[in-house]
Amino acid sequence: MEGLKLVEKRAVDSILTVHKNEGPQLLEDFKAVVKNLTENALNVLNKIGVNEMRKSKPNAELIEDYYLLFHYLDFLKRFVSSKP
Repeated sequence: MEGLKLVEKRAVDSILTVHKNEGPQLLEDFKAVVKNLTENALNVLNKIGVNEMRKSKPNAELIEDYYLLFHYLDFLKRFVSSKP
């Protein structure tokens, strides 16, 4: 195989070594990311739910799945928003 060459593996700092002196802050950073992703997912889910419920004959299974997923995401959002 021409054009390919071996390169040396180099050490890369992991998130744990970067924040080694900031243990509690690492958890808070992670929770903030999860909270943001959860809020974005809830926004998308709400758009889907609104579009489905506007139909003259909404799909009952889809509405059930919507509410189930909404409760899961809402729980996750409240969980990562809580303080120890």
